[in-house]
Amino acid sequence: MNLSFSPTLCPELLLPDALKVCTEAGFNRMELFRTWTESSPVHRDTSVRIVRERLDAAGVTLTGLNIRNLTGRKADSDERDLRYNLRQVEWDLHLSRALRLQTASLKGGARTDEAQEDLMEGINTLLERIPEITLNLGNHKGNRLQGLADYQAILPHVPDPVKVLMDTGHLLSAGENVLAFAESLADRIGLVHLRDQKGENPVPFGEGDLPFADLLGILKGADYDGTLVIELEHVTWAEHVEAAHTARLFVEDLLAA
Repeated sequence: MNLSFSPTLCPELLLPDALKVCTEAGFNRMELFRTWTESSPVHRDTSVRIVRERLDAAGVTLTGLNIRNLTGRKADSDERDLRYNLRQVEWDLHLSRALRLQTASLKGGARTDEAQEDLMEGINTLLERIPEITLNLGNHKGNRLQGLADYQAILPHVPDPVKVLMDTGHLLSAGENVLAFAESLADRIGLVHLRDQKGENPVPFGEGDLPFADLLGILKGADYDGTLVIELEHVTWAEHVEAAHTARLFVEDLLAA
């Protein structure tokens, strides 16, 4: 398993400054977000080539891109329009490939039967159009994919290149059993976002409700050799670099034990 830095720690920073935090905290891998953070590869003053050059110059490998969600709806009007939404997501998939990735991470829409239908149809359509890419479906509180039961309903209807993005922070927020989730879906987990919390409040790693050692044990037992993204949000207990550095050492020590 390798560790990757998440710019959710410093969402206000543009890519050059976010890369500086990443490397000063001891990481050589990083995820990016299409939305939510200012380090997004989609900016008026940048390009795919510039993003790749900045990553290369910093000695950082891009491990993933979190793209727009497959909701089946228009973002501006909330009108149901799967074709419109698929054009957005397909554009983001090509962006992922241009950034030298073979995977992309995304989430679903609202917790409705309609959104579930659009999610399954949309996934199958995208993989027919771009069969060489793997999709990581992320869980999120209040989303169509909130917990274990949602994945059990959808995964049988999508092909194997579809993997599970296990986001521990959102599992904790939704009151889901993190270990049961990991055990049940171990053979389909393609990416893990690690965030520790007390209730819904992010806390330093090891001070919250996330059973790190047991979770890593399940992943090791399932021969998971993918990426663990160190995800910190709303950090008030330390400066950016110190918080990321401390969290990285915490997970590295557990992996080495």
